[in-house]
Amino acid sequence: MKLKLLALSAFTISTMSAFTPALSQKANAVCINNRVGVQVGIHGKNSVANQNQNASQSASDDCFNNQSTVTGTQVYTGKGSVNQNMNSNQHLSGGNNPTGVRIKPINNNIEVKVNVPALPK
Repeated sequence: MKLKLLALSAFTISTMSAFTPALSQKANAVCINNRVGVQVGIHGKNSVANQNQNASQSASDDCFNNQSTVTGTQVYTGKGSVNQNMNSNQHLSGGNNPTGVRIKPINNNIEVKVNVPALPK
């Protein structure tokens, strides 16, 4: 008797787990801004590399289930000094938010600055 009950319980659990994904709502993501900026300066030993990055990331109040990725690369190789400036603006909007609840966007801003004073004068 216990074996039949155990088998029936296992069958019920496996059957329910098979139908659960079909009965539940699909997951939606919030709006996501991704940005990766890379600056490389390989310059003379007695010179400098000034590396600046200015980034703004935003999303409108109605933004839902959107994603954006921006990448940028600057490379300098020379004996003199260098000024590297990188500017980036991202704005996401639109989507259909069925919940009506405003969800803050996720903003990922990654800055990589490589400064190598290696070349001879």
